[in-house]
Amino acid sequence: MTRMRRDAGGENQDLLLRNGLIVDGTGDAPAAGNLLIRSGRIHRISARPIRTNGVVIDCADRVIAPGFIDAHSHLDWHLPFKGHDALKYPFLAQGITTVVGGNCGWAPAGLREGSRWREQVGDNPFAGGPLRLQWDTVEELFQRLQASGASHNLALLAGHGSTRVSIRGHDPSPLHPYEFKELLHLLEIAMDQGARGVSAGLQLAPGMFARPEELKEIALIVKRRGKVLAVHPRAVSAAVPGLDTGNIAALRELLELARQTGVKLQISHLSFVGSRTWRTAETALKLIDKAMTDGLDVRFDTCAVHAAVTRVSSALSPWFIARGPAAYDDPAAVGTLRKEVHRVERQLGVSAADVTITDIGNQDFAEYNGKLLSEIARLRRLSPSDALIEIARRSAGRARLLCQRMGNDKLLAELIRHRACLFMTGAAAERVGGENPAAFGGFARVLEVARTQKLLPVQEAVRRMTGATAERFGISDRGLLKEGLAADIVVFDWDNVKDNSGSINGNRVPDGIDYVFVNGRKIIGAGKKESPLNAGIPVA
Repeated sequence: MTRMRRDAGGENQDLLLRNGLIVDGTGDAPAAGNLLIRSGRIHRISARPIRTNGVVIDCADRVIAPGFIDAHSHLDWHLPFKGHDALKYPFLAQGITTVVGGNCGWAPAGLREGSRWREQVGDNPFAGGPLRLQWDTVEELFQRLQASGASHNLALLAGHGSTRVSIRGHDPSPLHPYEFKELLHLLEIAMDQGARGVSAGLQLAPGMFARPEELKEIALIVKRRGKVLAVHPRAVSAAVPGLDTGNIAALRELLELARQTGVKLQISHLSFVGSRTWRTAETALKLIDKAMTDGLDVRFDTCAVHAAVTRVSSALSPWFIARGPAAYDDPAAVGTLRKEVHRVERQLGVSAADVTITDIGNQDFAEYNGKLLSEIARLRRLSPSDALIEIARRSAGRARLLCQRMGNDKLLAELIRHRACLFMTGAAAERVGGENPAAFGGFARVLEVARTQKLLPVQEAVRRMTGATAERFGISDRGLLKEGLAADIVVFDWDNVKDNSGSINGNRVPDGIDYVFVNGRKIIGAGKKESPLNAGIPVA
């Protein structure tokens, strides 16, 4: 766990949160009380008055809770870099103080030292543009964060995809035995240096090219260390004839992997793309329930916003991507891909009006950033499928898409209520173009929906986004309000917390998140509504 650098002028003064409702992250019933912060840690919690000469904040009618932990974030790609404040602020403004990074197979560390493909690692689906990594190992990354300060605490997963790219670039062919041995070795080193486990992204390159035996060996090394294997399944949509076998088959693949290896399995962002996929949710949850009843250590995380950002390449078939750039010059290949894209739109219940181009990845076409795919198709007088393929070609597969129709409110309620569900954003704020609303309001929306629909009491909603997530990823010094632990704390208005991000291009912070403390330092104060473009986050 890396933590923000302490500020001698702020953390050495006692700070008392007085007269609030203590919700400690364990799931225990709320209790009125007071909490004293000293030297960046929780010094005392008491139902009786606490005397102090320090700063006092009245928390009447407010919940005092542990800082929220984002179980699946991509903010880790911005944390090591100075500045980038506008990309970090939205997470703080919704109460997130710790992020679990390195997801979907991509982590900013755990690489072959001196890799000739380091630039390719820094230009990935989640960085929002090429980033120059100046380190290789997890240990080096943590040292950098510790020395320079960071806006959030980071719990990191090693990335199967990023490590693989550091070994052999984006070559989709099977790994040679000596390359696979090196891959396993690097993942083991990353875990030994503090990574909480390993992630894989099986619907993204290069994870989509991983063979079952490759995944099994990775699961076994994770199991031996008692850590987590977090996997983005091969498909998040229902079956389409001639294409991937669909989300249920992808889920069965992961559950079978857990049965064979006994690994602690985290199913990344359980979601259902396209309205015709939503009906598979009942089957998916029954499969997870059956696995848990059978003794498998399986959990999933989900986002309260029905949208997700990905690269355009994830919308293309693996066979097409494996052929490389030459595939775009093959009329027969493009014709087959066009039919597949059209079939997906028709059979899954997803249309070009559900897809926003957040960053087209080509300066000559930057005017289309933030526009719907349907609008771009109209402006360029193309069919939606041809517009998608053109965007993929002109951006070399790097264009970023915000996809809607990842679920509906009824489905969200079923996921939130489920015993295996943890909460996440699955996001990073965008540098250009449209925003992923989850980066601004995902956790506030969980609280709002849990309250207004009476899905979870406040103590259970808080437990899922704090104590339960900390336990899942082996985070021992966060996630609970307990004397001696780091003072990562959120003060919020349970009765009025509200997501303001909207459903498309949302970039407004929520209401009802009054105070946020990271390692005892006040980052967000009551009434403080800075613009995300001028956040003033204390990052050195």
